[in-house]
Amino acid sequence: MNDESKPCPACSGPMTRIGNFWFCGSCGQSIPLSSKTPGAPMRIFLSYGHDANEELVQRIRADLTSRGHDVWFDRSQIHFGDDWRRAITDGIVASNRVLSFLSKHSTRDPGVCLDELAIAIGVKGGNIQTILVESETEVKAPPSIGHIQWLDMHDWRERQAADKTAWENWYQAKLAEIVRVIESEQSRKFAGEIETLEECLKPISSDSRIAQLLQKPLVGRAWLFDAVEQWRTGPDRSSRLFWISGAPGVGKSAFAAHLAHFGRDTVIAVQFVEYDKPDHRNAHRIVRTLAFQLATRLPDYRKLLLALPEMNDLDRKEPSDLFDYLLANPLKLSIGGGRDRYLIVIDALDEAGADGRNELVDMLARNTPRLPEWIGIVVTCRPESEVVGPLQGLNPHLLDTSTESNRADIREYLLRELAKQLAGRADAERLVRQILDKSEGVFLYAERFSNDIQQGHLSLDQPEQFPQGLGGVFFQYFQRQFPDLEKFRRDVRPAVRAILAAYGPLPVKILQSQFNWQDEEIRDFARQLAALFPVRSEAGVEIIGPYHKSIIDWLTDEARAQAYFVCSTEGHRMLADVGWANYLEAKDGPEQLSPYFAAHLSAHLQFMQEDARVISLMNDLQFLIERFRTGKEWTSFEKDFRKYPPERVDFMISTSPGSFRALMALVPDDIMAAMPAKQLADILRTVRWDFQASSYSDDDMYCWAPSPFNGKYYVFASTWDWPAKPDYVLDYRPEEI
Repeated sequence: MNDESKPCPACSGPMTRIGNFWFCGSCGQSIPLSSKTPGAPMRIFLSYGHDANEELVQRIRADLTSRGHDVWFDRSQIHFGDDWRRAITDGIVASNRVLSFLSKHSTRDPGVCLDELAIAIGVKGGNIQTILVESETEVKAPPSIGHIQWLDMHDWRERQAADKTAWENWYQAKLAEIVRVIESEQSRKFAGEIETLEECLKPISSDSRIAQLLQKPLVGRAWLFDAVEQWRTGPDRSSRLFWISGAPGVGKSAFAAHLAHFGRDTVIAVQFVEYDKPDHRNAHRIVRTLAFQLATRLPDYRKLLLALPEMNDLDRKEPSDLFDYLLANPLKLSIGGGRDRYLIVIDALDEAGADGRNELVDMLARNTPRLPEWIGIVVTCRPESEVVGPLQGLNPHLLDTSTESNRADIREYLLRELAKQLAGRADAERLVRQILDKSEGVFLYAERFSNDIQQGHLSLDQPEQFPQGLGGVFFQYFQRQFPDLEKFRRDVRPAVRAILAAYGPLPVKILQSQFNWQDEEIRDFARQLAALFPVRSEAGVEIIGPYHKSIIDWLTDEARAQAYFVCSTEGHRMLADVGWANYLEAKDGPEQLSPYFAAHLSAHLQFMQEDARVISLMNDLQFLIERFRTGKEWTSFEKDFRKYPPERVDFMISTSPGSFRALMALVPDDIMAAMPAKQLADILRTVRWDFQASSYSDDDMYCWAPSPFNGKYYVFASTWDWPAKPDYVLDYRPEEI
């Protein structure tokens, strides 16, 4: 043997030196040549169960760290007082590679590791490596990673106990396989490509919504999974849309969440539309999000996206144009021969509507036929006219959940939830039939009814008091909680108006401040409504919002809610006034602008047709900085105000969102995070832009300015519709570009 060969520790065959590894042509084993990492170090997230395999995980972690990699390991990365769920999510998002150790404990359902895998697949796509550390017969690997080949180390403990020397050689060979995959050019390239696309596409995540829906087990629904699978695998692919229709509360979203979570071998993109989150029902954002998710799973499609010339200038495109540019055209060019049909899941399509129009539905109706036949879309929605009309031309495969199969699932749920109360009753079957008839096929009814029985609010001995339908459940709830109507109107309804009008969950502090409540009083108010308007914590802020959208629909319908009717318009008026007062205080005093009002004040003002105040906001640099920091996309009506000219074009206080983002490009991220908006605004007012043109007609103008923070020169290629990012960042004063 010479310097270019050595014996294989596994089979004793000759190993050949290739790059930074020794490779065995006989058995395929590989061993790192040195402890140094070729290329830049990787950020690696380890997903594992806290079980008997932790010793092996710790060893692999130490060896990867010694090679210079930054390895995320929960015992060292999560500290006392940390929000561990947020810390785990941040760790996955910030990683370049995910190693998942599969054991009986780590793959249990429900379990944190399954949640980690779901997040990793959503944001990292194919950059996941799985390692089997227990017997395949004991491990129930989730379907979401069924398409990923694992590295088999299931007998590591037995090998370690049998022969230390042989174990060490075997371990080093396995470690070499892990290192080879992690440090491969393909892995690094993938990480870089995903980071580039994430920067351009700015995807939004539905992980929190899916996690919320997965907290409760899914009862029945096998017939629905079968129907989707038969449609997906059937020979006729002329139908591009599988449409699950049903009334509010029938369990459409719960089914979609389980399909998305446990069907990741075929589901390659997911969007859960949420009525109270503008970004999550914005057609423009949704197209970009779907494109990003598809890119994490389809390498050929990803390469086509990266080659698109306008990836840094997507804001100008309308949703339908964006659909063609990011989805239809590149997917048509992707290799389709022999591909199984993949699924895109869009839940609650009806919740994307606003002011009698649903832009997302219109976009899908016009553009879905342009997708290749190996892409199918599964949507859930209510049978509303603004959805039914546009989509009927797509030859959709319709599935109405108001069927006997749906009733059978509700029956199974009732028998399970009310098993104790029904035990030994001769009339049990008759009672279940009565409850089913009253439920009108709505799962949410069965859930609320069972809860009321368990808490003693209803009795099986008084079937005449069973509420009719979901509206009946809500009406009984309000009658029980607020028998004194005058007290409800005086003490409760004003705050409920604001909750219903809010664009997303409302911070509890806003209600407390508006009504001048003491801590005990806000707790008393929240306790009365907890069943339908729960208080929860999000990023350390207490927020309150409806348990389900059907509650809003019922309360704002005077014919159904009757004496408990709530007018959300009055809520908009209150939030517009409170937000404006908060804005004025934040301008001149020490109090900072509420993040909620930074994101949504302009929307409340626009709802109340307070255009003059909206114009003031859109010309206030300090407010625009706070608005920018929320990460919320500019709404269409905010963009409309670009027609109002800025007072001083030389420092870019422009109503054009693109122009404003150009100004923000001058601020380094660390300074943006640390410096107060007022101080940032004062510094940015010193910025002066120089304009130059490449022709007399000024068709191709560009401008530049030095950053007052780092001295670099930021150059933008157009002064008419400035992009989100500069075209050039120079260390010197630019001349002609």
